[in-house]
Amino acid sequence: MSDTLQLLIEQSAHDEAEAAQLTRLTELVATAAQLPGLRDLAPAVRHHFPEPTYLVGCGSAHIWLHRAGDAHRLALIR
Repeated sequence: MSDTLQLLIEQSAHDEAEAAQLTRLTELVATAAQLPGLRDLAPAVRHHFPEPTYLVGCGSAHIWLHRAGDAHRLALIR
């Protein structure tokens, strides 16, 4: 990817385990510049935030992350 990705964490972590997951996500996004496209990052995000606890969606310009059952985004990568 030629552009620098931006990670927006929009909610506080529920607990220490989720805080650790968000830290790993921050590290993952920082190293994602080596990938050819944003969609290539989505499987790794899904790996760190698996169903049924989390929902991960991907568009051509963003990846969004929700806690299952929560209408508000937890994080957005663009």
